[in-house]
Amino acid sequence: MTMVQDSVTITSVAELELVKARNAIDQFIYSCSHTMRGPLKSMAGLIYLLKKSSGTPTFDPESYLQSIESTIAKLETVLNDLEQFLTNSSQDITTRSINVKELMSTVVKEFQGPIEEKKILLRISVRQVAPLYTDDNALRILVTHLISNAVMYQDLNKSERKVSVTIKISASSCRIAIRDNGIGIRDEIRSSIFYPFFKGSVKSSGAGVGLYVANEVLHKMGGALSVTSKHGSGTCFSFSIPNLSA
Repeated sequence: MTMVQDSVTITSVAELELVKARNAIDQFIYSCSHTMRGPLKSMAGLIYLLKKSSGTPTFDPESYLQSIESTIAKLETVLNDLEQFLTNSSQDITTRSINVKELMSTVVKEFQGPIEEKKILLRISVRQVAPLYTDDNALRILVTHLISNAVMYQDLNKSERKVSVTIKISASSCRIAIRDNGIGIRDEIRSSIFYPFFKGSVKSSGAGVGLYVANEVLHKMGGALSVTSKHGSGTCFSFSIPNLSA
């Protein structure tokens, strides 16, 4: 009798997770469709103006092309979010030895353009007393999303813009904190920032799933993401994952 009850319970939980995954994917596809429609219409409008203005004395194609390029970048961000969302939904965690400094160097290169453009001072500190064993792809997704947020939500009115990454690795854990002095998070939305498709600022260019994906990845790795922030002063995201030493 107990075995039957256990079987029913397991089946119900599995079905519940399947329904949850399907609903999340459906909602994500709808969100992506809605988010991409705006940029596509903008590009269509810019191309129309480009055609209509060609040959006029004041015609400056450079400004139109820059706007189209910027719009394409927004679409790429949404598609990257979609790819990571779907990958995270299906991928299991694997363990291997990780070179954290090399991983961070690879991630930072992705943001070299906006870091230089916004004149951000980026500092990375690594204190390591033991080899780190974890999932390198999952860790890369985590730090990529968090650094992306720190770069995106900078306060351009501040004379100094800073992002610091502090990594401490022991035989039992890896602790990472990513701190910025950007615009911060308003108190009334802080509890919602990990929800899928939530956008807390007009600065957000993606589908609103970055922190959701990061949080879900972290749960798979056996960790938890925490945030401290003061609106106008900056934000710190931190997490700890177990060091799965071989």
